[in-house]
Amino acid sequence: MNSYNKPPLSIQQQAQLLQDRGLICNDTSRLEKYLSSIGYYRLSAYWLPFELPSSCGPSRNHTFLPNTQFEDILSLYIFDRKLRLLVMEAIERIEVALRAQWSCALALNRGSHAYMNPILFKNPRQHIQDLAKIDREFDNNKEKFIQHYKENYSSPPLPPIWAVVETMTLGTLSRWLANTNNTSIKKDIMRAFGMPTIEILESVFHALTPVRNVCAHHNRLWNRCFVLALPHIKRLKDSLVPQNSPNHQALHLYNYLVVIAALMRAINPSSSWVNRLIDLLGTIDSRYHNKMGFPDGWTERQIWKI
Repeated sequence: MNSYNKPPLSIQQQAQLLQDRGLICNDTSRLEKYLSSIGYYRLSAYWLPFELPSSCGPSRNHTFLPNTQFEDILSLYIFDRKLRLLVMEAIERIEVALRAQWSCALALNRGSHAYMNPILFKNPRQHIQDLAKIDREFDNNKEKFIQHYKENYSSPPLPPIWAVVETMTLGTLSRWLANTNNTSIKKDIMRAFGMPTIEILESVFHALTPVRNVCAHHNRLWNRCFVLALPHIKRLKDSLVPQNSPNHQALHLYNYLVVIAALMRAINPSSSWVNRLIDLLGTIDSRYHNKMGFPDGWTERQIWKI
């Protein structure tokens, strides 16, 4: 293990270093402005595709390909920001719909505080942990609807399910859904989202959680390889990249966009989201589509047909 000994550089030194490595920028003050407002380290993820390949394995060369323009790197960064916003918009719609479906179905089936009833959940230990998490967050939550409950009710000690569910993240919500033991409730939700089985429904929401987190934390999205694989969905097989595709293609963004598009069409068939995604993808060179896992001729696949 080596000791880290790289000295910090001023914005002017950072700009000069990039130009010394071959980056072309006709307006140094513009480069310095973006280094100041975005950050050298954050931008470095976007100029990686523009670096010469290293002859020393996975280590970076840090020398730019000939004719690399700063504007090309900035355009990729802006594209990724717009992509994150668009994907987050869709996942928000999906997440809100899941909250509504699950909380309404459980409340109508077993009452306003059904989530507190351990017999409605498969794994008692998981239920205790999830309920304890809600209880801890309840004490510190400053939302007006939570404060209203604290000020007006003493029993039950926690708010009704339709209020509590609004405090859950997609990851937390997918965990509650998976632990719910009422099959008829899950089937209703499964049909609402156009999924063929309960197992696939649960697996889809579990796999989408890291995508949601990348967007929520403003991290690089466009060429990321995810760890959680999506399940095989027979209805979408003509649009999805096969799971056994080489170079982990099925773990890149394309397949997740296919599933998001399918969920969006299930909850809102008139949504313009797919059209806007296609328009955004048209703003970058097609060679970047491959790095996102897009197959050749992807626009002809059924999910993208207008």
